[in-house]
Order: sequence, then C-alpha cells, then structure tokens
Amino acid sequence: MRPTPLKLVPPALALILTVIWLLSLPDGALAGDFWAIRHQLIYLTGTLAIAFMSAGVVLAARPVQIEGALGGLDKFYRLHKWLGVGGLLFGLIHWLLEILPRWMVDQGWLSRANRPRSSDPRPDANILDSLRGAATEMGELALYLLIVLVALALWKRFPYHWFFKTHRLTAPIFLVLAFHAVVLMDRAYWTAPLGPPMAILLAAGVVAAATALFRRIGHSRRAVGEITSLVRYPGNAVLDVTVDVGTAWPGHQAGQFAFLKANDREGAHPFTISSTWHDDGHLVFSIKGLGDYTRKLPDLLRLGQAVTIEGPYGRFDFQSDLTRQIWIAGGVGITPFIARLQALAPIRNGSDVDLFYSTAAPDDDFIAQVRDLATRAGVRVHLLVTPRDGLLTLDRLTELIPDWMEADIWFCGPAQFGKSLHEAMVARGLPKTRFHQELFEMR
Repeated sequence: MRPTPLKLVPPALALILTVIWLLSLPDGALAGDFWAIRHQLIYLTGTLAIAFMSAGVVLAARPVQIEGALGGLDKFYRLHKWLGVGGLLFGLIHWLLEILPRWMVDQGWLSRANRPRSSDPRPDANILDSLRGAATEMGELALYLLIVLVALALWKRFPYHWFFKTHRLTAPIFLVLAFHAVVLMDRAYWTAPLGPPMAILLAAGVVAAATALFRRIGHSRRAVGEITSLVRYPGNAVLDVTVDVGTAWPGHQAGQFAFLKANDREGAHPFTISSTWHDDGHLVFSIKGLGDYTRKLPDLLRLGQAVTIEGPYGRFDFQSDLTRQIWIAGGVGITPFIARLQALAPIRNGSDVDLFYSTAAPDDDFIAQVRDLATRAGVRVHLLVTPRDGLLTLDRLTELIPDWMEADIWFCGPAQFGKSLHEAMVARGLPKTRFHQELFEMR
C-alpha cells in the first residue's frame, strides 16, 4: 500500500467536513444578516475544531492498523501534531466568533443582534439545555489549557519528561471539549448528513482519550525485559543497550523502532532497534547522547535492570521492487542500517547497495563494527567525517554513484540534512516515492 501524502490529510478533512456541513444547513441559513451567518460559522468552526482534535487523539493512541496507510508511526506522529495545531486554530476562531462581535456591540460598532431561532425541532427544554451554561464555561477553560499545552509541545527546549507529563492532560481536556461539542451543537445536525461522521469521530476520540487516561496505549504490544549488556563508544557518545525480552517479543523487521521505558518519571522514548531479530529474545538499541535524558543514560542504566519495551513500530523496512539501493545515514541514523546489515549478512540476497555514513564524531570501534557487517552483507561503505569531509551533497554522491537515479534512496538522520538531499534529488527527477526517510521528531 502506497502511503497517503500526509500534508493532504488536514486540508482534505477540513474540505470534506465543510462540504458535509453545507449540505446539512437548512435552506437560507447563509442568506441572513451578519448575525445569522456568524451563528452558522460558530457551528462550522466548532465542528472542524473538535473533528481535528478527535483525529489527533486517535493517532496519539498509536493505532497500528493504519500504519501502512500513513507510512509508519513516525510519520503519523507528525500528522498528529498538525491536527492538534489545526484543531487549536479552529477552536480559537470559534472562540473569537463568539466574543469579538459582542465586544464590538459594547463599543457601539455593531447593532445588537436579534437572537437567532434554534433549528431544534423540539424547542422545549431538556437535559442538554440545562447543561449549556456548564458546557460553555468548561469549554472556554479547556481551550485556554489547550493553548498552553500545545505551546509547550511545540517548544523544543521544554524538557521531554515534563512534556510527557503535561501532554497526558490532553486526554481529559479533549473529553471536556467533546462534552462541550455534544451539548452545544445544534441538534438538527445529528439527523443531517453531518451527524454520522461527527458521531464516529467523537466516539473514536472518546475511546482513544479513555485509553490514554487509563494508560492502556500500546498495552498489547509491551514486553518487560532485562538489560544484559551495556557498551559505550566514547568517540561518538553512543551507548549500545542489549535487552532480553524472552518470548514476549513478537519479532521485528530491520529498521523498525520501539519505545523504551527505564523509569516512570521519564516515560517511554522511541529508539530504533539496531539489531535484527534472531528469535532469541534479544534486542539492541544504539542510543546517542543528544539530549538531557540520553546523555544521562549511561549513568542511569545498569545490568539486570528491568525495562519496558513497546513495539515494534515504523515502516522504514527497506521493502522495494528495486534491488539497487542507496542508504544514507547521518550520525545515530546509522542504527536502522546496522540492523539491516545484520539481516543481510547471512543471506547475501544479491542486492546492490551503497551505504553513506556521515558522522561528526567517529569512533574507531563503532566504525569497525559497521565495516565488518557491511563486508559480510556485501554492502559498499562510504564514510564521511564531516569536520574533515563536509556534509554529503548530491553532487558528491553523483560523482561516486553516477547511477543513483536507478536506486531507491533510504535516509535516516537529521531532518534538515534529509530535506536538502530530498529536495535536490526530486529537483533532478527522482520520484518522491523513492526517497524514504525515517523521522526523528516525535513531538
């Protein structure tokens, strides 16, 4: 299955729901004065806000059933971020449509509105009507809290363990906003074309939020293991962590990743598995000290320590119709390629592969390990030490591999490095679908 272009998902969702909303409007709903149109736009923006938030909450629950359609968990975490930001923006517009016209009336800039008639066919009060005041106040407070949480999530310098703790609040906040939407949405919508898709989105979001509240996300894919080996490479600040999970692990493909949790305070972090699966219960994670947490790992982890592994996830699996491949690794992005080299070493499947490994901090023992695996796997290695050789560019790659256009490109490394290569290759005619990139950013 070819992955869906993720950038198209938010605008497509907004367009589809807007069309369905238009089909759900009563005749003449948009033919009135400013206040009548504002009334309907409040419903539209509220609908889009809660729909985006619902979809984002569902993705946060890590539904592996749709990994293939969206290109892997690392990809749809980016979509989760876009949906969250989009939902917040629609929520802000919804809120501004509520308060700005009232403020303009107070300033004497607008005439006071005649209260619009409810399209509810049953104007008599019921239990939902009695909850409208509470739903309004709770929804406004939830929006303020959501603004803070999204800002913290987008602030890259905010410590991960605090992000992990604060982000848990999004589940109860979403439930409050879902309550706000159900109570305040015009009840005529529920029997109109908009009703079924909104009911499905809200129900899916509520289930996902409840799963997060009870900490059941990924529960069926967890295994408890024990650290059996810790190997440090001082030259490049990489720590190899070997974990024995026994028979609890279902197996994985080279290039996939898992969430590793060593303590409850920090939560689980995603790391690429740098070993292939031999059905022996052992997993290896090659972790580079890039942030506060990973730099402290050599002092935090110990032999015999119990850890929780959740996965496997990801679609960086080297599956291709082409036998010609070019692998490009930047820094710790070498890890999925190490796993693939281990998988190829015993079989030598006839693939024609070149591996470019760009590193600013080479470690002789680590590089020797990569070269040995590559020799056994029949893969050609091109080492670039960036302080000496500079970054890999497409012109340099072309000098070494003139037939690169006939290959599938697999990249794992810093996002900007990958972006520059991707743009250059596509500009020269490489189909976008033949550039495969693992994404590091999970927030």
